[in-house]
Amino acid sequence: MKKTFLLFLLVPFILGACGKPSDTKNSSTSNTSVVSTTSQTSTTSTSSTSTAISETSEKSSESKNSSTTNSQTSTSTNSTSSSEEGTNAQAQLNSAYPEVLLPAIVPIGDGYLNIAADGNNQKLSVLYFALDSSLVLNSKQLNLETPVASYLKNTFNSKEEAKVAVNPISDNGGTKVDLGSGITGYQQGAAGSSYLSWKEGNWNLVVRASNVEGQEPQTLAKQVVAYLEKAALPAPKNSGQITLDLNNTGAKANQVVWQEGSVVYTVTHQDPMSALEMAVSMNQ
Repeated sequence: MKKTFLLFLLVPFILGACGKPSDTKNSSTSNTSVVSTTSQTSTTSTSSTSTAISETSEKSSESKNSSTTNSQTSTSTNSTSSSEEGTNAQAQLNSAYPEVLLPAIVPIGDGYLNIAADGNNQKLSVLYFALDSSLVLNSKQLNLETPVASYLKNTFNSKEEAKVAVNPISDNGGTKVDLGSGITGYQQGAAGSSYLSWKEGNWNLVVRASNVEGQEPQTLAKQVVAYLEKAALPAPKNSGQITLDLNNTGAKANQVVWQEGSVVYTVTHQDPMSALEMAVSMNQ
C-alpha cells in the first residue's frame, strides 16, 4: 500500500516536470514573436519616416523649381517690356510705309509719341498716343491706351466717291463776322450750339461751340485765320473740309480732310491747332 501511495504521489510530480519545458518553449516562441512584431513595426516606422522625408524633399525641390520658373518668367516679362522702350515708332512707321504721305509732326505736349498702324499703301489707318515711355510700333500695350490723334488714307474708285467722303460744308447764312486778313465768316446757332463758317481757297472751315457750356467760336476762328496766314495747308486738288469742335476732347474732335484725286486724307487731333499742324506738316 505504501508503494502504491508513493507511486501516486510521484506521477503528478513527473507529469508536472514534463510540462515545464513545453511552457518554456511556448514562452520563448511568444517572446520571439513579440520581437519579430516589434522589429516589423520598427522597420515599418523607419520606412514610413524615410518615405515622409523623401516626399518632403521632393516637395521642397518642386517648390524651388516653381520659384525658379516664376523668377525666370518674371525676368522674361521684364526683359520684353524693357526691349520695347527707347524706340522711335514714327521712324518705324515711315520705314514700313515709305510710299505713303504721312504727318511729319504730331504734337503731343509732354511724353513720348507712340503709334499703332494697320493697312497698306492704298488704305492706311494710324492712331497716335502720348505716353510716359517710348514703345515699338504696334506694341500690344497700346490696346489699353487712349489715342490723342489719328490719320487715315483712303483710296476710292473715283474722284466723285472721294468728294462724297470729304463731305465739304459751305454755309454763308447767319451773321457776318470779320475774322481778319480780309476773310469774312458767317455765324449762326442751332440746337444749343454756335457755328462759324468761312472759306479759304478750296478749304471749307467751321468752328462749333457749345452755348450750354458758355463757349464762343470767334476767338478760335480768328486764331486759325492768323495761323494759316503763316502756315500753308496742303492744297486740295478738289475739296477740303476742316471741322473744329470746342466741346469735344476726343482724338477725332478736330478734323482736317482733303481730296487729292481719288485719294482722301484725314488727320484728327484732340486739340484744334494741333490738328492743323499735322495737316500743314504734310504739305509737299
